[in-house]
Amino acid sequence: MPIDFTHWPSKVANIIVYVALLSGNLYSTFGSDKDAESPYHSQHQSYITPAPYTFYMWTVIHFLLGGMVVYQWFTDKVHQATSWHFCVASIMNAAWLALWSTGHTFFALIPLFFATGAVSFIYYRLKEDHTADTLLDVVFLHLPFSLYHGWVFVLMIINVFAVLSPVRDNGPSTFQVILAVAGLCFVSSTVIGYIEYKQGDVAGALVLAWFLFGVFDQQRESAAIHWTALGLGIGVAAYTLKPFVFRLVGRPSSETTPLLG
Repeated sequence: MPIDFTHWPSKVANIIVYVALLSGNLYSTFGSDKDAESPYHSQHQSYITPAPYTFYMWTVIHFLLGGMVVYQWFTDKVHQATSWHFCVASIMNAAWLALWSTGHTFFALIPLFFATGAVSFIYYRLKEDHTADTLLDVVFLHLPFSLYHGWVFVLMIINVFAVLSPVRDNGPSTFQVILAVAGLCFVSSTVIGYIEYKQGDVAGALVLAWFLFGVFDQQRESAAIHWTALGLGIGVAAYTLKPFVFRLVGRPSSETTPLLG
């Protein structure tokens, strides 16, 4: 495929912000002090904080986004779908990371809100206006934003609970347990949107299952939270099989179209 220099300013900007966000996450993972409040070894614990390894979802997302910033030079589909919104999402995500890492969890919600909006804009534009015509479209355009959309939603939930319901030295109160269980139920309920209303977006739904299993592994202080997370994680993972089952039985429905949003 020939290199396409159409809209090159936005393509160059995408590379710059991608490298900046990747560098920030790599520093949080490997380069910061071990006691730093990074998203991977966070001291901003709540009762739905998942196990640290859960955050390595970023590894998958960054790998796919790296493919996207290369793929954009061979097709204008990337610019048509993302425009400048990928730059906005990356800048706001980097701002969130900086605020979170320095302990400003409440103010971190502001850039995270804008990052969620920018990612959601790209996600819905892909779902409504840009079908995946090739395998490269699937892997380096639709899949990264399906995962990113699910993951930025998870980050929002984690951040909100870090502000509203931080851990206590003497364990969670009854209210905190109820709030955590309600939050987990809310997260799991969104899988219905991914499977039923977003063209069977299995990738996005599996991000939620991954988060719930991470909560199950991390939250052992409260049996209610621990086992609720496991049950909901299994339920979400099982529900993602619905599009595949419908395909096998040949039932026509919106869920049997693309398995990515």
